[in-house]
Amino acid sequence: MDTSTITTVVSLGWDSLLKLMGSIVLSLGGGAAVALFIFHFMADRLAERLKGKYQLELDKKIEGYKANLDNKKYVTKTKFDTEFDLYRKLSKVYFEMIKCSSIMIPQGYAKIPADEETRKKVDEEHYNAARKAVVIAQDELNGNAAFIPKTFFDRYEEIRRLCVIQLDEFEERWNAGTLVPQQEKEKISREAYKRTGEINEKFRDLNGELRKYLDELDVIE
Repeated sequence: MDTSTITTVVSLGWDSLLKLMGSIVLSLGGGAAVALFIFHFMADRLAERLKGKYQLELDKKIEGYKANLDNKKYVTKTKFDTEFDLYRKLSKVYFEMIKCSSIMIPQGYAKIPADEETRKKVDEEHYNAARKAVVIAQDELNGNAAFIPKTFFDRYEEIRRLCVIQLDEFEERWNAGTLVPQQEKEKISREAYKRTGEINEKFRDLNGELRKYLDELDVIE
């Protein structure tokens, strides 16, 4: 069979091809007619099965696409840019607050300078840095309170309160109203060390939720 003949056969549709084969079978006799009937029957069954499989896969893809659309939250570009900038600023000031708080009271036991004057100076520097960072984070959060979903606001506020508790415990060393020895005043409780780990973990979880939330936003141009 030459190339032109193959091209002609391939260009024929199923019906035309079967008619052609039918003509061939008639010329060959009844046995071939039975074979053609079986071939035709199997071809139809195969076509239906392939069609069903393709339709099932198509339906799954359509459902997945619809689910993805349902999960999207559509916002204007202005709103998206505003929210993105807001959370970026909060992330920056909260990271600084948590960093300073973690230096003041680390998750593990910190090295203490042997020289008493050096130790007092370092303690004061760490405390002042942490207190300043807490105030900045608090101002940033409260200044944007109206634009933050309550769920996120409450989680930011919880982290800030935990950092304030760390400050309260650390500043006990300068509390002249207690009669306990100075050495006892300067001891950091085991709960405070554990609290530092809790603060960092809560901040990581919050950032994860924020990334998920921002990913769900779709900008309308």
